[in-house]
Amino acid sequence: MQILDFKKRHPKHSDRVGMLAIMLALASLILGGCGKDPAMAAIETDAYGFQCVKCQAKFYTDRKSPLGSKCPKCQQDYVEDVVGFWCEKDQHMTIRPRVSGPEGAAVCEKCGTSLKNAMISPKQKDLVAWGATKSGS
Repeated sequence: MQILDFKKRHPKHSDRVGMLAIMLALASLILGGCGKDPAMAAIETDAYGFQCVKCQAKFYTDRKSPLGSKCPKCQQDYVEDVVGFWCEKDQHMTIRPRVSGPEGAAVCEKCGTSLKNAMISPKQKDLVAWGATKSGS
């Protein structure tokens, strides 16, 4: 009985397997990269929202028009940027000034659910629904 050596019969087999592995890896990278990264979608926005801590004015600017440090309504230096918190339970976005520390914990203003790891950048339509007016050029 004769034992056949596969490599002697097919010397290019390992080259084909290597090429196939490379092609599969490239295909998975290309096809896997078609979806939008949820983390990037959460921080992308078409506008920036602000609230004056002193007079409570709500306003926004588009991405190309930065806001100065003064409130357009009361002209005081008490402007804070705002962030949104998305509640999965009732599909509502709570928008409020960005705060760090214990008072930074967000609660849904509609249902009262604690919103941990739910921060999102509000879009212009969200800011308008919140009551913000456009400021800047």
